Amino acid sequence: MATQKQPQAEAANSAILTKQQAAEYLQTTPRYLERMVSNGRLRALKPTGKLWRVRRSDLDAFLESGASIAP
Repeated sequence: MATQKQPQAEAANSAILTKQQAAEYLQTTPRYLERMVSNGRLRALKPTGKLWRVRRSDLDAFLESGASIAP
C-alpha cells in the first residue's frame, strides 16, 4: 500500500503558528494580531480562552487582502 505524502509547499501553507510566531512572520506585534482577530479581519483558531493559533494560509490571505501592517 502506497501512502501519499503532502507536498512540502502545501504543508508549509497549512502550518499552524502561535501568536508570537505569526507576529514574527508578519513582522508586527502580537497585540496588533489580537486586534485584527477581534475586529474580524484575521481568522484564528481558539481552543481555549487565552490560547489561540493562526494558520499560515490565513496570514497570507490577510496580506493579500491589502491589509496594512503597522506595529
